[in-house]
Amino acid sequence: MGASIWDRQPSSRPIVGKTTVFTLGTTSQATAAFGTQTYQIRVATSGTPCWVQVGDGTATATTTGSMVLGTNVIDYFTVNPGQTAAVIAASASGAVSVTEMT
Repeated sequence: MGASIWDRQPSSRPIVGKTTVFTLGTTSQATAAFGTQTYQIRVATSGTPCWVQVGDGTATATTTGSMVLGTNVIDYFTVNPGQTAAVIAASASGAVSVTEMT
């Protein structure tokens, strides 16, 4: 049996200094516009589920029309430079971080 060669998969790297941490609340909170090299974000929740919305201009998250993330979840989203992400929760507790990736 011959040896196999495994190609490495491309990986993302966090952009230093480009993490926004929100204390969750019942009103939508948005990040600043993503930088010119940002094509992916990492979203990490704590002990409270939240809803996430990515969009052009200032995004607005809602508990009825945005993507829900459960407690203690990390997920990655494809974005474009200049877009923003917004988060909201059903109650005012917990935290969520949004990190720009390259």
